[in-house]
Amino acid sequence: MTDRSLDQRALALFEAALDLPAAAREAWVMQQAGADKALADRVLSLFAADRAASVAVHTGGAQASVDAPLPERIGAYRIVRRIGQGGMGAVYLGERASDDFRHQAAIKLVKPGVLSDALIQRFLAERQTLADLVHPNIARFHDGGATERGEPYIVMEYVDGRPITDWAADNSLGIPARLALFRQVCDAVRFAHQNLIVHRDITPSNVLVAADGAPRLIDFGIAKPPEAEGGDGAASSPYPSLAGLSLTPGFAAPERMAGVGATTLSDVFSLGRLLDVLVEDHAPDADLKAIIATATALDPADRYASVDALMDDLDRHATGRTVTARNGGRGYAIGKFVRRYRWPVTAAAVALALILAALIVALVSYCRAERARVAEEQRFEEVRALAGYMIFDLNSQLERIAGSTKARADLAEQAGRYLSALAASPGADDALKLEAARGFIALARAQGVPDRPHLGQIESARANLERAIGMIRDLREPSAPDLAEAQASLAMILGHIDSKTDAAAARLVEAHAVLAAVPSAARDRRWHMARRNVRKAELDMTTLTASLDDMPRLSDLLEAEIAEWPAAMRDSSDASLDRAYARYYRGIHHYFLDQPDDAVADLLEAERLFREAERANPGDPNILYALAWNANVGYSSATQSPALAGQARRFLDQASSILDRLLQIESNDDGLRAFAANVQQARSQALSADGRHSEAIALQRGVIAMHQDVLRRNPTPARSNRLVLAHVTMANIARAAGDRDTACAEYRSAREKLTVLDQRNEALGSVGRYGAGLDANLAACSWGGAANDLVILE
Repeated sequence: MTDRSLDQRALALFEAALDLPAAAREAWVMQQAGADKALADRVLSLFAADRAASVAVHTGGAQASVDAPLPERIGAYRIVRRIGQGGMGAVYLGERASDDFRHQAAIKLVKPGVLSDALIQRFLAERQTLADLVHPNIARFHDGGATERGEPYIVMEYVDGRPITDWAADNSLGIPARLALFRQVCDAVRFAHQNLIVHRDITPSNVLVAADGAPRLIDFGIAKPPEAEGGDGAASSPYPSLAGLSLTPGFAAPERMAGVGATTLSDVFSLGRLLDVLVEDHAPDADLKAIIATATALDPADRYASVDALMDDLDRHATGRTVTARNGGRGYAIGKFVRRYRWPVTAAAVALALILAALIVALVSYCRAERARVAEEQRFEEVRALAGYMIFDLNSQLERIAGSTKARADLAEQAGRYLSALAASPGADDALKLEAARGFIALARAQGVPDRPHLGQIESARANLERAIGMIRDLREPSAPDLAEAQASLAMILGHIDSKTDAAAARLVEAHAVLAAVPSAARDRRWHMARRNVRKAELDMTTLTASLDDMPRLSDLLEAEIAEWPAAMRDSSDASLDRAYARYYRGIHHYFLDQPDDAVADLLEAERLFREAERANPGDPNILYALAWNANVGYSSATQSPALAGQARRFLDQASSILDRLLQIESNDDGLRAFAANVQQARSQALSADGRHSEAIALQRGVIAMHQDVLRRNPTPARSNRLVLAHVTMANIARAAGDRDTACAEYRSAREKLTVLDQRNEALGSVGRYGAGLDANLAACSWGGAANDLVILE
């Protein structure tokens, strides 16, 4: 039996054993080899070489003596130490110092007396190879030459790094980070292949990762152009057995182990084995396993045709696209696409279907006129149905899903286009125009009406409401409920965003007027829902204007008017919601009157009713929003009485928890973010009251940053006032902590911002009354007063 045949069988057994745990491999090999001791010995020698691969410097040939004395200098470099041993000789760390620069380098030295002339020629070829390869992930060639005794050497970049597998383990990298690292290695190999160079020995120890986190491909000692191999594919090396091949068992391609010359596909195999080792302890998914299997296919024809093809599949894997190695078919491709886009895929599929339908209609229009007319009518109805579905159905489903803000924003934009097309349709009747107007109202609420979580698109919401109002007024018979709904929503923007409560009140008066003009017999469900929304907007305005006399009256009306609803509606979740809102505003009324016991009792009942409505509408963000405000007012009320301290903490925790959920759904809602900042501010004040001043100061800095961010994105008077209050709160906390410098700095920031608000006549509520107290504190700061000399501003 020839050595080549023995080597081929040993390689096959070695490759199969690599799939077993390391502890079980030797026993398995002995069992498989049976009485063939030569085969067993050859495989075990491969394992020994594989284990040595992590510490050897692979350059081919016999090992040099580790006991050889260090040379003092090689060329212009002082030798510091030996950093590796290779078959051609040794690699030393050299240092070069001169007046203008200092650097270290790795110097590979070969003694002509140790190696054959052929191997020396290969060493010299390596020097030229490195000179031709300039790439950020390939160790750079610096210099070359021969010593006075004729010993050839090359000077290359010194990579002070760890083998890629060790570096990944040391840094606890996950699969995405490991793949990003591996892709850089692939890019280096691809570059070498583009320069007609095959590395031939890609192993973990030949890929070092330096401190900067970038991998470097080293040791081109056995690299050579593909044409340097024998023309028939057999190696031109004089060594016919495994012992004479310049390769690392376990990473070399099967054809190399069989004595066939290296090609770019040999490097693809080695890259596949490197990837396998790099991710083997991290449970790679099916796609990644398929990539590894294709790269390491035994038959070169079954591997990736190039490193480019391997990298393309890695990119596909990273971006969630189909991986060519899987050959998964249509079902696999569709599944990958759906998983990448999830919710938007439905809308996209429908939109694509409509586009295709439109193209078909355009072609059919050349046929008989009657068929074109029917097809056009069908297309129009599909667009009409789609617009309604996107605004009223799909949006309500998406608004309950965390992380859906971007999808909802895209949906709103597309829905707006459909509605505009419907409204501008030639010959559109009043029914269609009213349908479009209702769509604009619903779209505006999702975009930016402040009585609920929204997408933060305030100006788009305002424009759509004004457009809807104009469209409804232009109808031959304007719809009173829809006009009232639009006016109530616009009033919320005017009051909360623009701080124009008088203009908001005028809109609400007009809304009541158009509703009152509807005869009693014509007051259907839509009419009652419109009146309750106008009533809730009125109640909301009382909190902005502190209209204490109107608050209980309007609360009673909101609840009493449920009795006028159609019988089927009186036990609905809408009824529970209105009873909850009535209790909520009664609680606010008691809070304003400093009646904490009554306020907390009302707010606890409101919480119960809101929860009842939520059970009928799980995850409804509008109900969660109401619950968050109820908890916020509950906290403020409970803090008025020491006996309610436990309830205060519960309310505060509840508000914070709900707001976290809502911000996951509507991350662009600046009003919601400002609300969350206010709750965090309450937490910082509570921490300060408990004497935990450093925690309170750190938390309040975050509150100020949140208010600044919201104000920068969308400045309004109300948000400017909240920022002043945040600075005052921070100053009060610092004063309580005895931190005079921070207190003075924060009082100064508050005074500067309040001065701007006073000049614009935009100071609101208690913020407008801070001026005198701020001036007094700043005077104390200027003459060096201590923290205790400052007055805490309430």
